[in-house]
Amino acid sequence: MSDKGPALLLASALLVGIVGGSFYYNSIKPTQEQQEQLLINSKIRSEVCRRIESEVNNYKQSPHTFKRGTLKNIKNEARETAKIELPQLAVDRQIQYLARTSILENCQPLAQGWLRIPSAFPEFYEAELQEAGLVPGKTKHPQPALANNSVAQKRIALVIGNSSYESRPLKNPVNDAEDMAIFLKSAGFQVTEIKNADIFQLRSAIKKFEHDLSIYDVGLIYYSGHGVEFRGSNYLIPVDAQLRNEQDIPRQGYDIGSVLVRASKSNEKTLIFILDACRNSPIFSQNRSTTDGLTQVLAPSGAIVAFSAAPGQVASDGNGRNSPYTAALLSQARMPNKKIEDILKETSKIVSQNTGGRQIPWYNSSLVGDFYFDK
Repeated sequence: MSDKGPALLLASALLVGIVGGSFYYNSIKPTQEQQEQLLINSKIRSEVCRRIESEVNNYKQSPHTFKRGTLKNIKNEARETAKIELPQLAVDRQIQYLARTSILENCQPLAQGWLRIPSAFPEFYEAELQEAGLVPGKTKHPQPALANNSVAQKRIALVIGNSSYESRPLKNPVNDAEDMAIFLKSAGFQVTEIKNADIFQLRSAIKKFEHDLSIYDVGLIYYSGHGVEFRGSNYLIPVDAQLRNEQDIPRQGYDIGSVLVRASKSNEKTLIFILDACRNSPIFSQNRSTTDGLTQVLAPSGAIVAFSAAPGQVASDGNGRNSPYTAALLSQARMPNKKIEDILKETSKIVSQNTGGRQIPWYNSSLVGDFYFDK
């Protein structure tokens, strides 16, 4: 090799290093357009979270009347704010360098609580959950992980609303079931919703729930409709019941206590039973020995049982969309970071106040750990 050989090799190496380094630098350095889009995205995300926080605060002040807006409207309002505050940037331009992250990434836990607030436009609810990346759906970007423990817990729920009784129909149970199902889905439950169940549907749905419970950590049954106590047992009444006398109750009704006994045999499960069933339109209006309302139930270990009225009391169906009990329960369950016992205590206070003390919800808990709907 000549004396020029080493020098040429060194020069070649330096040239390759310079060119390669320049290519690497240019490949990772954001363009001005990318930098501007990152600034726009950051501003919009921040503004979306600010508006969500404002709506959550408004809900806390007026939980019974406040209705939240839609995620789409909040995003549009945030974009308009970005236009005003970033006048030098083309906020509306079409650009390829969009950040592949959720618009809610700065306030994910808060957004989950906000989505559970009653919406002024409930028809958009499922689409909002998908857009927010909180449930599976056809989303453009990968779903962010939920910022609570409900992902680790597998949750299943059976929701039943019986309104269309041939004798003494009820106004609200189907609405109660619909709204409860929506809430439970947002809280990470796999929900089966049954409306106006006859005895066959009621038995089949409960049997399937008991079978499926084996692979879940949390099981919840919610029932809204007629219920009656007979000889120390509580019976759910299907819509096709033809109760000519009290002896028909065990045959045509469903003993909810038997479900609790069977389900409690599943080890290390959290069981939640919510019964808005002791309505003030009893099947038997005269000459009956059945007790008004439902009878007390002792929850087995790992379970909590909640009634819309104290043992022996009857519950109002209400004049609004929901019964007084379910309306109050949903308003409290949507509040973030509340144990279920605290939710039920506040629900009891609200219902008692709203009914002048005529209806006082009751619950019995033997939970071995804390349960939160949003954790």
